[in-house]
Amino acid sequence: MKHLRGLTILLTTLVTLGALAWGWHARQATLAATHVPQTRTATLFLPGNSGGWLSMRDMVLSLNRPQLAHFSLTAHVTDNGRVNWHQHESVTSNPLVPVLFQDNTHAAKEARQLVTVLTQLRARYGITHVNFVGHSSGGTIAYDYLNQKRHAPVTVSRIVCIGADFPGCTPLHVHYPQLHILNLAGNIGLTGNDSEVPVNTTTPLRRLVAGHIGSYRFEELRGPVWDMQHSLLHENPAIDRKIIEFLYPPS
Repeated sequence: MKHLRGLTILLTTLVTLGALAWGWHARQATLAATHVPQTRTATLFLPGNSGGWLSMRDMVLSLNRPQLAHFSLTAHVTDNGRVNWHQHESVTSNPLVPVLFQDNTHAAKEARQLVTVLTQLRARYGITHVNFVGHSSGGTIAYDYLNQKRHAPVTVSRIVCIGADFPGCTPLHVHYPQLHILNLAGNIGLTGNDSEVPVNTTTPLRRLVAGHIGSYRFEELRGPVWDMQHSLLHENPAIDRKIIEFLYPPS
C-alpha cells in the first residue's frame, strides 16, 4: 500500500513538472520568432484591484528579450503618491515599467498618482511617449487617467485593456487623435465571461471613446479555463504576442 501511494505521488509530481515545463516551452516558443521595432516609447503595466508585482510578472519577464522589449524600471508608488524608482537596466529601447501602487484598490486615486509617475519618467529618463497595459481595473486606471483634468507632459500612444470593465465611467471629454486602443476580453468556452468579468461589461469602452481617439479594436478571446480565466489572461503566451505586436507595430 505504501509502495502504491509513493508511486502515485511520484507520478503526480512528474506530471506536474512536465506540465510546467511544457508551459514554459510554449511561452518561449511563441515569442522566439516575434520581432518588433525598437523605440523610445515606454510601456507601463497597471495591475488590477489588489494587484502587485506577481500580477504582471510573467508577462513582463516573457516580453523582456532583445528583439521585443526591456524590463528597465519598476515604479513603486506609496499611499501618499511618492514614487520610488528601481532601475534594472539602462533605459534604452521599448522600456517595460511595472507600476506598483501601495493603495491598489482605488482606481481613480491611482490614476491621479499616475501623473507623478509619468512626470518623473520624463524628467528622469527622457521618456516622452508611453503605452499602458491594464489588467482588470488596471484598464480603469488607464481610462480614468485619460479622462481626468490633470495630465503629465507625455503622449499616450497605445493602450491595451485585458479583462477590464468600466463601471460608472463617463465618455471621454478630451480628444486623443494619436491614441489607439486594443480591448481584450476572455471567454471561457461559451460561458460569456472569464469567471470574473462578463464580456458584455468590457464592450462599453467602444461607446466611451467613440469619436475621441485614433482607433479602437475589440477582441473576444475564447478558450479553455486554463487560458481564459481572469487571472490567467496575463499568463497566456498568445496574448503576450498579440499585445507586443500591437504596442510596437511596424513603422
